[in-house]
Amino acid sequence: MNIFEPVRVGFSQLQANKLRSFLTLLGLLIGVASVTGIVALAEGLRASVTEQLDRLGGSSLIFLSNPQRYYRDDNGRWIRRLHDDHLIMEDIDRILEEVPNVRSVVPHARTGAGFRRGKVSTDSQITGATLTFNDAMDWQIDRGRWINETDMSRWRKVVILGPDLATDLFGEEDPVGQEVKINRQRYDVIGVMESKRIMDEDFDDMAVVPITTLQKRMTGRDRIDLLQVRAELGVDTQAVVAGVRKTMRRYHRYGRDFAIETADQAMEEINQVILIMKLVFGGIAGISLLVGGIGIMNIMLVSVTERTKEIGIRKAVGARRSDIMVQFLLESIVLATAGGALGLGGGWVLGQGLALLISNLSGQPFTAVVNLQVAGAAIAFSALIGIFFGVYPARRASRLDPVDALRYE
Repeated sequence: MNIFEPVRVGFSQLQANKLRSFLTLLGLLIGVASVTGIVALAEGLRASVTEQLDRLGGSSLIFLSNPQRYYRDDNGRWIRRLHDDHLIMEDIDRILEEVPNVRSVVPHARTGAGFRRGKVSTDSQITGATLTFNDAMDWQIDRGRWINETDMSRWRKVVILGPDLATDLFGEEDPVGQEVKINRQRYDVIGVMESKRIMDEDFDDMAVVPITTLQKRMTGRDRIDLLQVRAELGVDTQAVVAGVRKTMRRYHRYGRDFAIETADQAMEEINQVILIMKLVFGGIAGISLLVGGIGIMNIMLVSVTERTKEIGIRKAVGARRSDIMVQFLLESIVLATAGGALGLGGGWVLGQGLALLISNLSGQPFTAVVNLQVAGAAIAFSALIGIFFGVYPARRASRLDPVDALRYE
């Protein structure tokens, strides 16, 4: 038997009963479209996060943060902390001097503050920055200038505004060279930042001051929230992590309680979240695939009944059971694959539509990614559904008695 003949017959059945075929494949189409769209969004999220991490330093990044506030690890047992240990500016020099293959160390410290300019007031976050902060964070000046050494050493009351914060306070005016009150203190605006978003964090509504100004004039504390350590490219990041941990233990009584995480570990956690998202939504979409498979079985059983006399004639002229079974099984596969192909196209449209919506809501580019592996898996899975739900109708057709089939009206 020519293998292409059942395929041709399968397509002819689709064309002869367009509405019935479409309704039958609708469940499979929705299931494949849902799974494809979800996977496309998840892969787009992974690509976006990877791109953001690469801009900050990629796998060479190490994040060092303060211990838990109230508890510390005591040989695997968490006990209440009786001290307040935290990162300080001196830790930057210690790491740079004592840990080999460290390219840079950037501190992160924040506080909330009230801003006022004339009758306009708002609350926002202030980030304390160093001379290299903008390059390390890939957050560049749009107008004006960046912080200089004099600003740092003299704790100058200067501020750089995020673009949204600048618009809120000054409207269409250029804020550079003007004054703004922060917590009732006058600060000179020396610059406006470019628009910046990292992952789900919006920097546009923030302000930047010298980290010394934040510590000495605003918070009155030497506390640093996070140190972003960048290792030299091509070196063993874990060796750098070990060096950082050793340094923290040397200068802090409870140095082992400081949390250290690499960009690779952060990416692994993100991948776990993405995997869980795929499994949850994939399981929900799997119900649609099950409904689609049952629909294919139903239409194939109807097709067997409608073509009973045809089956009898084919057996009368010498067709074997295996020939009849292969014919109907291939027709089932054609139906399922057609539904999978339509669902793949629908999933691409769904993914791109949701990606466009996310881009509009977040204000940053986001693209759904449908790769060849996903497309191939969608088509292959559809074919498997066709096989699984087509076996019974095909077997039933192959077992029809030719005499009874020829008498069927």
